[in-house]
Amino acid sequence: MRKKYHTTSLSIPLALSLFAAPAAMAQDMVLGFAGGAGPTGVPAILALESLKEQGLSTEVIEFDSPDILTQALLNGQVQIAVMGPATLFAADLAGADLQMLAKNNQNDYLIIASPEVETCADLDGKTVAYHSKGSTTTAHLLTWLRETCPEAEPNYMVLSGSANRVAALLNGQIDGTLVRLEDWMAITRGEDDRAKVLTMLVDSQSDLITGAVVGSAGQIEGSRALIEDFLDELGNQFQDIYADPIAYSTLAVEYLPEMELADVEAVYSHFAETKMFPLSEALSPESIDATLQFYTDAGRIEQGALSVDQVANFTFGGGE
Repeated sequence: MRKKYHTTSLSIPLALSLFAAPAAMAQDMVLGFAGGAGPTGVPAILALESLKEQGLSTEVIEFDSPDILTQALLNGQVQIAVMGPATLFAADLAGADLQMLAKNNQNDYLIIASPEVETCADLDGKTVAYHSKGSTTTAHLLTWLRETCPEAEPNYMVLSGSANRVAALLNGQIDGTLVRLEDWMAITRGEDDRAKVLTMLVDSQSDLITGAVVGSAGQIEGSRALIEDFLDELGNQFQDIYADPIAYSTLAVEYLPEMELADVEAVYSHFAETKMFPLSEALSPESIDATLQFYTDAGRIEQGALSVDQVANFTFGGGE
């Protein structure tokens, strides 16, 4: 069963004060998402379905608010979630105890540009769009620009939504932007003479965690066996994608109602080609440290405010 919790936006300190008593669990395992799952979240859903076929009762819940998902993890309503580091770090800074347990997907951001833009330096004076000034995707974009062509000075504009930025570039409204690989592939299937891929950030920012399986440190031990089974099944899903992304797409499309099968096939074929999913689900201290430093450099957390051991649990998985 998959359902959505529609919630109003709450500040994290307020959200952490809600649902003080652990809820009685009707399901053996509940998987949570902050927002829709998307193509990178489907392997986790199908891993949960595999556990369901083995006799466990399971549920997937999509929360409109990351704050409410955080609280659901803390009180045991949800055993595991798939989320980005920004949500986890913000929660832990507010007093939560969320920890990354495993990697879910590699960096899936692309820098795309109009045909006349050949290099990063060519974006000087051009219109470059980003989601918002304080968003994580903007931090990835600005880090790439700073490291690749520090002398370039684009004209920035705010344009929310990765798919909206793809459309704006194809329509000639902007000259460059950062988008999710899945949106680029779903709209263009990888080829369009009105735009090009300048770089895949998985190449230059490969050490950063961008999608992780997350749990609450206070709840992990009570669900350890289930989490380990889930991670084993998640690893099987990743192997299935690499073995036959077209066949996998026929399973995934059921969970992506806004996408056509041909678009899903294009997305998962590219995921397989670019090794978007980890061949081992295990975390490494080096990648967590690099991710913390990235958010520190981007001004999202203060130096030393969070530690590697605080935000990650290295007792799951078999190592990289």
